[in-house]
Amino acid sequence: MKKNLKKIYAQLIVLVFGFLTLVSPAFATESIFDRMLKPAKRAIDAAYGGDKEVKIVGDPFLGGVFAVINTLLTFTGIIFFLLLIYAGYLWLTAHGREDQIEKSKKMTREIVVGLIIIVLARILTELILTQIGQAVAE
Repeated sequence: MKKNLKKIYAQLIVLVFGFLTLVSPAFATESIFDRMLKPAKRAIDAAYGGDKEVKIVGDPFLGGVFAVINTLLTFTGIIFFLLLIYAGYLWLTAHGREDQIEKSKKMTREIVVGLIIIVLARILTELILTQIGQAVAE
C-alpha cells in the first residue's frame, strides 16, 4: 500500500508540475506575440526613430476584447486546475477501490484535454485578434 501511495504522490507531482509548465505562458504578463515581435520592434525603432521609441498605436476596442477573453480563459483555466486537484484527491483517497481510481483517472484525462484546449484557444484568439488589428490599421 505504501508503494502505491508513493507512486500516486509521484504521479500527482508530475501532473501538477506538468500542468504548471504547460499553462505558465497563459499567465504571463507579456503576450506571446509581444515576445516574438520585440526584435522587429527594436529594428523599426532604430530605422525610424533612432534612439527614440516609435509609438505604435493599437485599437482600444481590440485591447478590451483581448482583456475580456484573456480573463475568461484564465478563470476557466483556474477552474480546471482546481478540478485537477480534486481528481488527485479522489485518487489519493481511493484506498484501493478500482471504481474510484478509474473515475479519477478518467477525470484527470478529461481535465488535461480541457486545459490543452483552453491554452490553444487563448493562443488562437490572440493570433486572430492581432491579425484583425493589423488589417484594420492598414
